[in-house]
Amino acid sequence: MKKSLLFLPLLGLASNVAAQELRGVVTDADNNPLVGASVYWAETTIGASTSATGAYTVHRVKNYDRLVASYLGYVNDTIRIADGVAEQNFRLRSEGVDIEGVVVESTLGGNYVKRDGILKGETISFAGLCKMACCNLAESFENSASVTVGYSDAISGARQIKMLGLAGTYTQILDENRPIMRGLSAPYGLSYTPGMWLNSIQVSKGVSSVTAGHEAITGQINLEHRKPTDDERLFVNLYFDDELKPELNLSTALPVTRDKKLTTIVLAHGSMDTKSYDHNHDGFRDLPEARAMHVANRWLYAADNGLQLRWGFKVTAENRLGGRMGYENSMRDQMRQSALDGGSFYGSQIRNRGFNGYIKLGMPVGASVYDKDEQDEMRSNIAFVADFDHFNESSYFGLNDYTGNENSVSLNAMYSHYFTYRSSLIMGVSAHLQSFNERLVNDFVDNGRIEGRSYDMDHSENEAGLYAEYTYSIRDKFSLVAGARGDYNSFYDKYYFTPRGHIKWNITRLLTLRASAGLGYRSTNLVTDNIGVLATGRRFAFDGYAWNGDYDFHTLYRDFNRMEKALTVGGSLTQTFGLVKPEDATLSFDYFRTQFYNQVVADQEYSATEVMFYNTDGRSYTDTYQVDFNWTPVERLDIFATYRYTDSSMTLDRPDGGRVQVERPLVSRYKALLNIQYATRFRRWTFDATAQLNGPMRLPSQTGDPTVTELSPKYPVFFAQVSRKIKKLDLYLGCENIGNYKQEHPILAADHPFSTAFNSSVVWGPLMGRKFYIGLRWNLY
Repeated sequence: MKKSLLFLPLLGLASNVAAQELRGVVTDADNNPLVGASVYWAETTIGASTSATGAYTVHRVKNYDRLVASYLGYVNDTIRIADGVAEQNFRLRSEGVDIEGVVVESTLGGNYVKRDGILKGETISFAGLCKMACCNLAESFENSASVTVGYSDAISGARQIKMLGLAGTYTQILDENRPIMRGLSAPYGLSYTPGMWLNSIQVSKGVSSVTAGHEAITGQINLEHRKPTDDERLFVNLYFDDELKPELNLSTALPVTRDKKLTTIVLAHGSMDTKSYDHNHDGFRDLPEARAMHVANRWLYAADNGLQLRWGFKVTAENRLGGRMGYENSMRDQMRQSALDGGSFYGSQIRNRGFNGYIKLGMPVGASVYDKDEQDEMRSNIAFVADFDHFNESSYFGLNDYTGNENSVSLNAMYSHYFTYRSSLIMGVSAHLQSFNERLVNDFVDNGRIEGRSYDMDHSENEAGLYAEYTYSIRDKFSLVAGARGDYNSFYDKYYFTPRGHIKWNITRLLTLRASAGLGYRSTNLVTDNIGVLATGRRFAFDGYAWNGDYDFHTLYRDFNRMEKALTVGGSLTQTFGLVKPEDATLSFDYFRTQFYNQVVADQEYSATEVMFYNTDGRSYTDTYQVDFNWTPVERLDIFATYRYTDSSMTLDRPDGGRVQVERPLVSRYKALLNIQYATRFRRWTFDATAQLNGPMRLPSQTGDPTVTELSPKYPVFFAQVSRKIKKLDLYLGCENIGNYKQEHPILAADHPFSTAFNSSVVWGPLMGRKFYIGLRWNLY
């Protein structure tokens, strides 16, 4: 069933209660879930397909009460649904055909361009998440050219993404339409969401809805977790690789009450690195030894009147130990003495702790709006979301020391009103309250002594806003969204206006044009947004102040215009056509441009000895072109190919007061990707292969002259995995980076880690070589 507003952040909650929902499960006579079964209201075209667990959810349709379940090779079942019933299960009986002979093979690929939805988007389904080891969110994008994944530096191992040629800090991350990974946790958040906790990932490019805030500049990534209503009573994922790293993921969904109105799911993750490796023989660990634990608990209460109440929490704890082989955290004093003696004994330790709690309430209100042509009705609704986040980091990188503590509260209240079935207006109010306690110590050796400066960056940043968004939609023909929000930020004592608009036009049934434009604002965190600079030997300077100058840092931090402003415009054209059979292929082209009006820069090319932080209104833009091709030439064979080209430029300030425009460093000029998946009958065996070609990047100058620089080499990376399904058990075996390609010298001046020449943030390629892994996934229903 189509819901024209599902693309809107936070409205996912509101749409869930747009009309009274009916849910259930479709199974066979042996209680095995039937995947892809159709459930629909008799004499209508309104319905849904069942998920991998056989679950379905449909909305009530006015004047229709007979619900039908159908599946190829099984006898249809029709049940009359009484008023007030919220759940109805189906158990279909076979028509006498061997059950394995009538298994419906899914045509939903692992990565595919969405045909519906007003925003240009790419969906990574659970099948796509299973194509690789996919230990965490960062590793979930290896089959995507829209999102590029790398490392911030070779010491911390912090993963970062790039979208539309810009750092992942400009991409808004949502957890089921709740903004997350903001503030101090942003550098590590990608590693704190296990891939096996997710059902799917939706990636949309460009600016998004104003209902989720003004932060999304280059795009939005929404994570759909496993649900409390899932029928999987226990899901287990075990992983082990040749680097001797074990990993365990568990989830269990349980009905708490007999009527299943109250349900819950518990998610758990544990992983640890048991051994360090130095494959490039520079004396440093290729990646830090990391030990992590994550636990989440989510609840859902669904009332008969359509009210839904969701709440839950997540706890995160991680320790990372990096630096020289053999370094331990107890050796910190020994490291500082080595610095005084001109030695090279360097170490790093990161200790992170996090907690998130949330509550979401949605409730239909008022009379329904019925459309007889659509044979469907929608209902106005209200929604409220409250989030609390706590994050604490205690870390050091050689002589640099950083501690940060953040507490934040986010509130969002929304009313969605339907004038007609096709026309609606969302109005809301939001608030975001943040308190930061940060301390940075930037030490170095001078004349046989350790000297340096301590920066206290404690501050509070509170923001309140109002927004409205109008939507007009004609099903399968045209959609228009026009929205705006106004926010007041108490830290800067300024108002910010954020207009955004989107259109979708189905030129023909198989040809779709999309376009979007809008402003975005983002308040930066100087240290954590640029965490890689801590893993250098350089001194820090801020906004033109000399490192050894005397000034009130609190005044500077307040006056420092950290609120970045950018305009993103773009669009896409998507054509579905037939090559072997009708509508078996999709070709999509898109273009997006991001233009900055103010940008905060951590400039490593300002001089050979400093990292200069400043904001600039100089010319800075990124143009991104991308072509995607999906094809299913025969049953169970999926081919996905994509190519992205990026032109990115920025303006850097110079010590003499001048400016120079350069290619943005460490942005790949292009990326090509090909993924092929083939499954045997009944998907007993599944074979996946991926090839990437990563284009060159401009490497930042180490001499202070950005006009004299070099490019990284282009390089290929190959992945492969084979899976075997045995009843409820999936066994998988795979290899990453089959060609064993590695960046040879990811750490500059590794023999002199306390000099200004030391730099581990110039990472452009893989830090680890070939890796074999094995694992299993087990479902208990």
